This record gives sequence, C-alpha cells and structure tokens, in this order.
Amino acid sequence: MQATQSETAPALRYLDPAQVRAFRTEDGRVRVTIEGERSVIAPRFLRAFPLNDPERYISIREQEPNGKEIGLLRNWQRMDREQRDIVQAELDRRYLYAIIQGIVTVQNLFGVVICELETDRGMRQVTFRDMRDNVIYLGESRVLLTDAEGNRYDIPDLGALDRRSRALLSSML
Repeated sequence: MQATQSETAPALRYLDPAQVRAFRTEDGRVRVTIEGERSVIAPRFLRAFPLNDPERYISIREQEPNGKEIGLLRNWQRMDREQRDIVQAELDRRYLYAIIQGIVTVQNLFGVVICELETDRGMRQVTFRDMRDNVIYLGESRVLLTDAEGNRYDIPDLGALDRRSRALLSSML
C-alpha cells in the first residue's frame, strides 16, 4: 500500500538568514518575518541538535498550541548583530542550564535525592526524583541531569570533578 501525500512526513524547509528578520515590537515581544511570505508573532526558537551541535540549525516554530515548524534557520550567525542578539537571547532563555563544578552534599530521602551543588551560577540546593529517568549520558564522560523542576545541570567532564564529588555522584546514580 502506497502512502498518500498527507501520510508522508513534511519536507524540511531551510531558511537563509537573508530571508529572515527578527525584531522586537514596541511592547517588547519578539516577531519574525519571512521575506515575502509571512510574519510570526512570538515565535519559538529551538535548537535542532541542542546537545551535540547547538549552533548549527535553529528551528523557528509558531507559538503554541499548534507549534508548527516554519523552517530550519541555518547559518543564523550571519544575521546582523541586532537580530542575532534577539535569537541568542531567546535561545539562552529557553536553554538555561548550570554547569556542575562540584557536589557538596547528597541526601537520599525515600527515593528523592536532595543535593547541594557548586555550579557556574553559584551554590544550588537541588531536588531530583526518579534519577534513572532524569539522567542522560552523553558519551563516556558527560552527564546531563534534570531536577524535579525541569532545570538542567551539565557535567561536561566527569574526570574534571574532584574525587569526593565523583563519589557523591555515584551514590546518587
């Protein structure tokens, strides 16, 4: 049985930075205009490969509830500085995460892990639930943790942690 047009996946659409204009409206909201085509109020910017190649492609999507992808913006660093700063600010807001530099304390209370972490954003007290479901191993020495509130914590190199921190991390996992 052959798939019909509506059953096939939509084709990827690549957007050239010259076609895209990002700006803020008078009330401070972000807006994107695709040259000669459409304007999108409050677009969402998502990294196509947020962990492995975060700067390569940026997906521009309509706002919820639909969230339909408009296209993949490639070479977005070629946008003029003001537009690039707007896109970068939106990405930074969406992908805010801290880098763990050390683990100070770990308490396991009835399946909930409470940690005090030293991060690049200062000391943080963090609660983790269901550790197995909230740990992503990215290669042999990188780990990404997600806390109970959805915040992300990156350990880019397990070997860079001090011995005590590595032991505490092992007790968490």
